[in-house]
Amino acid sequence: MSKRHPYAGILTAVPTPLDGEGRFRRGPLVEHIRNLVAQGTDGVVPLGGTGEYTALTAAERLRVVETSLEAAGSVPVIPGILSPGLGDAIDNAKAFVRAGAKALMVVTPYYFRPTQDGIVDYYKALSDAVDADIILYEIPYRTGVSLHFETVSRLADMTRVVGIKACNPDLAQQMRAAELAKDKLAILSGEEDVLPLHVAMGAVGGIISSSNLVPRQWSRVLTLAMNGKLDEAVALHATLRPLIDAIFSEPNPAPIKAALTLQGLDFGDVLPPLKSASEALKTRLATLIPAFVARDAEQTTL
Repeated sequence: MSKRHPYAGILTAVPTPLDGEGRFRRGPLVEHIRNLVAQGTDGVVPLGGTGEYTALTAAERLRVVETSLEAAGSVPVIPGILSPGLGDAIDNAKAFVRAGAKALMVVTPYYFRPTQDGIVDYYKALSDAVDADIILYEIPYRTGVSLHFETVSRLADMTRVVGIKACNPDLAQQMRAAELAKDKLAILSGEEDVLPLHVAMGAVGGIISSSNLVPRQWSRVLTLAMNGKLDEAVALHATLRPLIDAIFSEPNPAPIKAALTLQGLDFGDVLPPLKSASEALKTRLATLIPAFVARDAEQTTL
């Protein structure tokens, strides 16, 4: 983990285990997070898109956060806030902070397609209302809203914002944000397809989903990139491509849940409007997972 930024490294966006009735199951999440911690994960991010935030009730979200905090011990737990409205975002944020969360990942306000000044007002209101660090979550292909690089810098100066999960496919925009703000906040890649490139641009880690399955390999990719061994990082990253392609070939987190089941953890199904992983994908994952798990066990850090 970076000494400059308290939220750096490989932060795993964990799914929410559900029973046959679509209700949260505590046991599998505890086991999974403890496994991730034992394998060196730098942080846990429940209730993002991978955690199906928008499909859960407020009570279930809180149980997920409480369970994650208990299981993670001293490892940072950064719950996601994916509410489109300020009131709901603040209510959930306050509940998570009361439970013990020290940081929150908050998606840019969507549906309304606000101006940049409106986005600043939104995060300023949240920052004033909640005693927690805030990590911006920019994912414009889902929200329809992009954060201008100058907005990122403004938020780092005037709010509790300490980081950004960068899922903007506009790499020029990402580079400008890094140029202006990387000394003010932690830039965290949200795109496992290009994580080494984001590190070259100034990222200090990533908030990703496939590290649920191969945490050590992702840690190795990041360590190589952060230590200036970009060619080696890119080469190792390329070996992860078949797994990345498979788990994002259908809507997240159904493929992740199917893959975890293959690893012996029953995370159940996804909630509507999502659909279960197809039988074809389950067969594909059954072929891929054993080799990747075996390779992951062999990984070491620098």
